[in-house]
Amino acid sequence: MGIFPFPHFFINEIHLPNMSLPELPKGLALLICDTLIEDMRTKKKSLIGLFSQITAKKFPYIHPSMTLFISMTGAKGEFKCTLACNREEDGESVISVPCKMETGSPRDVADLVVSLRSMRFTKPGRYMFRVLVDGVPVMMRPLNVVERSGLTSEPQEPGENAF
Repeated sequence: MGIFPFPHFFINEIHLPNMSLPELPKGLALLICDTLIEDMRTKKKSLIGLFSQITAKKFPYIHPSMTLFISMTGAKGEFKCTLACNREEDGESVISVPCKMETGSPRDVADLVVSLRSMRFTKPGRYMFRVLVDGVPVMMRPLNVVERSGLTSEPQEPGENAF
């Protein structure tokens, strides 16, 4: 039997099809912020007001606006992407946005900027943003949406809006 814990004939019967799998990009960043500013001359991006939690006074809650910065690398060509957000507990869909990414080389970095307006959260919970490329998840990021009672009239931090 040799050094393998299974019969030798099993090894000879494994045949992998001679096919190449599509090269999917790898996720580098998925960030949620209030605003993204891009310098037109240098193409440098500044992310303003990064957050991973929203605090709301009541539900359903409509978040006025947020921007997602998505960065990927490691593939060549054009890829159909979907940005989806679901409530983790019950799978309730908040959004599903089609987008596309294009790179000339696997060494390139492709950045996507997605601005979202009036996102409706029906109840508190942990929501998961997912980036799918050709239907395959390549990265995800949680967003906690919490209810906070007894809010004062003090100004809130961006991303901590309580309407």
